[in-house]
This record gives sequence, C-alpha cells and structure tokens, in this order.
Amino acid sequence: MALWAKNKANFSVAFTEDAADQTLLAAIEKELALTKYQTFSNLCKQALWQFLSVSESAGPTPSFQRLEQRIAELAVKFAEFEHNVSAEELSRLEGLQNHMNQLSTQLSQLQGSVNSKFAEVSFAQVSKVVESDRVEPESVADKNVVADAEVTPRRESDPLLDRLSSLLPQDF
Repeated sequence: MALWAKNKANFSVAFTEDAADQTLLAAIEKELALTKYQTFSNLCKQALWQFLSVSESAGPTPSFQRLEQRIAELAVKFAEFEHNVSAEELSRLEGLQNHMNQLSTQLSQLQGSVNSKFAEVSFAQVSKVVESDRVEPESVADKNVVADAEVTPRRESDPLLDRLSSLLPQDF
C-alpha cells in the first residue's frame, strides 16, 4: 500500500485506432464496468504487479483490494440510487404538472359557466326592474300621471344591482 501512495511519477497510456489497441480498450472498459477496480489507474497498477511478478509482500494486500472493490460497488449502487430517485421525482413532478393542467382547465370551464349564469341572472333581474317600472295607461288622467312618471322615472335603487352594475356591459 505504501508503494501505491507515493506517486513519484505519472504515466499515461495512449490507445490507437489499431485493432489490437481497440480490443484492449474494450476489455479495459468491460473490466471497469464490472466494478472490480475503482479507477483505471488501479486496474493498471494491479495488472503491472501481476505482469512484472513483483513479490506479493510489496503489492497491495487482499484486504485492501476487497475494500477497494466494495467501495467501487457502493459507488455504483449509490449512482443507481441517485438515478432512480431522480427518475421518481421527475415522474412525480410530471404527474403534478398534468394534474395542475387539468385543474386549470376545469377552473376555466367553471369560470365560463359562472360568468354565463351571472349574466343570465343579472339580465333577468334588470328585465324585472324594467318591466315593473312600465305602467300601462288606462285613462287620460292616468296618461298624464304616466307622462309625468316617464319624465322623471321613479326607480328604487337596488343595492345588489348597484354593486353588480360595474360588472355588466354598458349595452344593458
């Protein structure tokens, strides 16, 4: 373990487009995917230990290798967990967005329905007030009274209509 930590020099490996290099690169990627080694550097070191037949006492201990492998496995599991959690959150957020869109549509429909009912009720109330103000003259004397009433119409102010008049179109 002491030899691995010294890092006296950094070496790099270059892979060409040659078929042999590409085959080796594919094998390395496969080995790293199996999570036996935490990094490419650790894989190279282990291979060099074995290839150069350096004494086992100088090489990494089996317990260190197991620990390294376990850390790599946990890292993969943690990455999978993060992916699953983010996918679940995304799915849940999409579900909430769809639900909000449905509620918005329903609210718009309800608003339209309320507006049309309000217009019908308001128009009916205004019509009743207008109809109650009309008086059919029966005699000439009544015509004079009606004529005076038409000049200055007597209308009682309805507080509900006063409040709602600002919401009604001016065509009424």
